[in-house]
Amino acid sequence: MGIVGRVGRRLMTREGLDGQRRLVKGSLRLETEMGNVSVGRQWLRDVLRQEFGVGHSVTDDAVQALSEILTNAILYGTGRFVRVTYLLDGEWAEVAVHNDRRADGVWPRKQSPAPDAECGRGLELVEAFCEQWGITALPDDAVKVWFKVRFT
Repeated sequence: MGIVGRVGRRLMTREGLDGQRRLVKGSLRLETEMGNVSVGRQWLRDVLRQEFGVGHSVTDDAVQALSEILTNAILYGTGRFVRVTYLLDGEWAEVAVHNDRRADGVWPRKQSPAPDAECGRGLELVEAFCEQWGITALPDDAVKVWFKVRFT
């Protein structure tokens, strides 16, 4: 269990000498084990605290949204690994989880669970915590579930 592969980070600073906004991006590759949901959450929390300051309320929203989509990727994806990525531009944070699609070919989707259901609300929570979210098809039958939160 644990982090596998490289952790990429900080390719550019947020603002250059010319005053233009720069992107900061990174990624984390994890084995598809449930214990790695907490690893992903802590990693994202650390990144956002470093970039936007300790205690920013949106950090908690982003970490909760990541928890939901990372859990789904581990539970329902077919690959041995998932990749978590982030892209920061000083105003927005876009976070995504990349994984192989389910063996049955079903895409992630927002559900309408019964009031007493114990699961099925993950993407509903992501929608509540984030300004934008979506699902993108990738080559080789992979999928990316992403969300954006605003820090300004």
